[in-house]
Amino acid sequence: MKGCEVLYTIGDAILVDTTLEQLAERFMPLWDLYYFEDDHIYRYLLDAGIPVYTRAEFSRSFPRFSLDYGALYQMFDLSIPDVPWVTLLRTAQWWALGSKLQVELMEYQIRCGRGNIYEGSWFSKDDCPVNNTVTVNGRWCYLLTAEDWQAKGTDDRKQWVLKWLVQWHTGAPLSIRVGSIGGFERVPYRLIHEYAGTFAHQSGPNCFAAAIAMVVGGSGVDYYPQSRDLITQWLHQEPFFRLLDAQRYQKVIELRTIDPVMVQPADVLIWCTSDGAAKHAAFAITPDAVFQKEGQGWESPWLLVQLNRVRYNEYLKSGGHVAVYRRQ
Repeated sequence: MKGCEVLYTIGDAILVDTTLEQLAERFMPLWDLYYFEDDHIYRYLLDAGIPVYTRAEFSRSFPRFSLDYGALYQMFDLSIPDVPWVTLLRTAQWWALGSKLQVELMEYQIRCGRGNIYEGSWFSKDDCPVNNTVTVNGRWCYLLTAEDWQAKGTDDRKQWVLKWLVQWHTGAPLSIRVGSIGGFERVPYRLIHEYAGTFAHQSGPNCFAAAIAMVVGGSGVDYYPQSRDLITQWLHQEPFFRLLDAQRYQKVIELRTIDPVMVQPADVLIWCTSDGAAKHAAFAITPDAVFQKEGQGWESPWLLVQLNRVRYNEYLKSGGHVAVYRRQ
């Protein structure tokens, strides 16, 4: 981190200005996402030559969309989880709909709980938008579009992203101070200090990459360049487990409750569902603290958190477990 960089505090993480600029450039897709269920909208879009997708089809057709914009659009937390149809609209296509269909689509986004919607409290009295607004059950809302985003200047975009991040991290688990840890040879403290409390410049880097990067870095400073490469990747379970095995890590216990007595520094903890699917991984810094990246989106920083504050502990309430892997 350059000493002259402007720093912003987001929860317990620090965002540098160069990263913020990159995030602001990627914050909005070029096309706008809309969910719907009405047959007449379905027929209109198809007659206009605009593709319509089920949510599963959309994921297959645009595999990075949910990665890059899933949090922005709250794609995994809709209040109507079985919403049938989704489409992407360019600016010209949106305006060609006409006001009646526009209002219907906007109202449905409110009802289904789609993200990237802002209420009046977001704005000052002097900057409330006029276009792309709708009132549903007395709730005034504005839908940010790609067109409006492109019209904003760089500083306005950065301030918008900062405000969005601050709201997103309200109530997030508190992180641990890096300076309060040390003393175990297989824990790469310099790497931990370098990344903990910082943001990636794009979506992709995830929990599995973060955990295995610290494992590899634990072999010594000569391995730090490879760790820095690993931690930026979108690493899925299969290659993660191959690397874990190659680093001589083996499962030593499955925890059904969080018990720091059973954890050692440099262990890798893997949270699994009741059917054994690995959903999250973290690297133990102390018996009761881990280095992790909670999600694979750009909005999730690398953090040190107390083991009992890891969000994925919820799996233990429904028959899941935490598998503890240790170097042999």
